Amino acid sequence: MIFFVKSAMALSLPPFIATVLLLLASLFASKRRLQILSRFLTASAVAFGYATGHRIATGSLLLIPRSVEDWLPLLAFAALMLSLFENLPKISAPIRLFLRLVLSVASILALLIPLANLSLPSKLGWAFGLGLMLAILWTGLDELSEKQTEALLPLSLSVVTAINSTALLISHSAKLSQLSGVLTAVLGTFFLFCLWQRQWSIAKGASGVFTSLLFGINVSGIFYADLPLLSAILIWLATLSGWVRSLPFSRNLTNWLQIALQILISLSLAAFSVGIAVYKNGLPTGGY
Repeated sequence: MIFFVKSAMALSLPPFIATVLLLLASLFASKRRLQILSRFLTASAVAFGYATGHRIATGSLLLIPRSVEDWLPLLAFAALMLSLFENLPKISAPIRLFLRLVLSVASILALLIPLANLSLPSKLGWAFGLGLMLAILWTGLDELSEKQTEALLPLSLSVVTAINSTALLISHSAKLSQLSGVLTAVLGTFFLFCLWQRQWSIAKGASGVFTSLLFGINVSGIFYADLPLLSAILIWLATLSGWVRSLPFSRNLTNWLQIALQILISLSLAAFSVGIAVYKNGLPTGGY
């Protein structure tokens, strides 16, 4: 137990520190009304916080990937660069969605290229299909982060990524499970920061970096481990559970009931994801 706690601290504390420092820089920029810079620094907090934990979990942080996991920080930084462009005031919604789709398809294709058991047409088909899903998830969470400027959203996302870590461990990938745990540490830091700074949001850009990482981790789990596709889809849907508060019937509920409903849906989808992984792979019997 003590070893487990020490390992968790060693994996989560450096990402926590990196994320906090960049969030403080973002807050400083926001107070000086440098909103574009503030949003970019918020997105940077996700990218660099994750990259810090990735380096600890995998022992490498390479510009030229040698394994599928090495692509994940690069996907985060690609989404970070796009976020800087997206935050320019004259970028229209169709152009923004098109750029997200292009980057999403390219990101998935980069993860699938090393697969030897898929033909090129199959890789392109999977890349387009999953890339389209990533672009939709990215846009949905981006809009949700503008609606829910409160601590509940990062709390919900951190819980989802923690449960996702369990699903990946059951699916025979301890390394990907650790990387999802790193994402949990980063989103947990956002949650604590939002408790301190009321009305702080994960904001445009940061949600794109987060979705790129979560999607990349789970796509790796699907094709390079034994994560069921349905488990991954349920995890992705769980991140959008906050949209339930915008439905007509939900508006008639009290705020606390809306929060409880969002948490219940998020936990239920994530729990079903784990259940499907257990049904397919059985419970873990040893290390991977």
